[in-house]
Amino acid sequence: GFTLGGYASAQYQDSTNSDPRATLSHLSMFLWWESESRLKFFSELDSQNILSVGDQSYAGEKRYLAVERMYFDYTLNDSFTLRAGKFLTPIGRWNQLHADPLVWTTSRPLITRDLFPDNATGLMALGNVSMFGRQADYILYVSAGHELQADPAQDPFNDAIGARLNLSVNENTQVGLSYASFDQRAISEERKQLFGLDFLWSYHGYELNSELAYRMSNAGASRDAKGGFIQGVVPLVDRLYAVARIEAMRQPDFNTTTTRLWVLGLNYRRSRALSFKVEYVHFMNNDNSAPGGFLSSVSVLF
Repeated sequence: GFTLGGYASAQYQDSTNSDPRATLSHLSMFLWWESESRLKFFSELDSQNILSVGDQSYAGEKRYLAVERMYFDYTLNDSFTLRAGKFLTPIGRWNQLHADPLVWTTSRPLITRDLFPDNATGLMALGNVSMFGRQADYILYVSAGHELQADPAQDPFNDAIGARLNLSVNENTQVGLSYASFDQRAISEERKQLFGLDFLWSYHGYELNSELAYRMSNAGASRDAKGGFIQGVVPLVDRLYAVARIEAMRQPDFNTTTTRLWVLGLNYRRSRALSFKVEYVHFMNNDNSAPGGFLSSVSVLF
């Protein structure tokens, strides 16, 4: 009942403020087990930046073995599954499906990595139900901290509760709502609440998706953060797609200026398991919170 899989990604960066850099950015292994019983197991181990050539000064990009996911599922029926362990934080869409071969760009939107930790360790209830005559997926989760192999580049949850609802409006359109209340280890006395809205429309290779999030703090409005992005995908020829994204992000930890950027790129999906990406990232207000410039990558899913 055991299955082994994974993905690998190699990346090249030529950023505006750094020397060119090439890395084997991800070598990720999936191991899952299932049988005829109601119990299942899934794990993902991700070796990050294990080989690199060039500038290695980017914050949070040191060599690291990450436990991305490791959990047990007990499925009662389609409407209820109980999950225990470490899972991806169910806020928005991108964070739950951020493996390189499955996303359109090499760069990741700012709000998906700056507003909340990527992972949580705890309990989750999830399932599929009927709502307003449409299918809806729900998630409820709780984390008491004690992160399993916490990412040193992130501030993990100290305590968190949250929920997500994803409603299929029609066969082409989905709308999601996310909520989380949490504090983190670095400043455990600061309680934060996050509200998120996301949208996905896809039709014959065309795609439009967006995520918006607002994070409030009990420390006052000066500690609030907000951001969002909208991304479009257009098929060109054969398996080649054009991708464009606009982002905005206001993060109180830096200053009161809103970071704005755009991304233009191409994605050649040779097959479902192999993709080549190239893009240019431009910060409209010369913000250096993330490296802008030229990015490219190749990803394979196996």
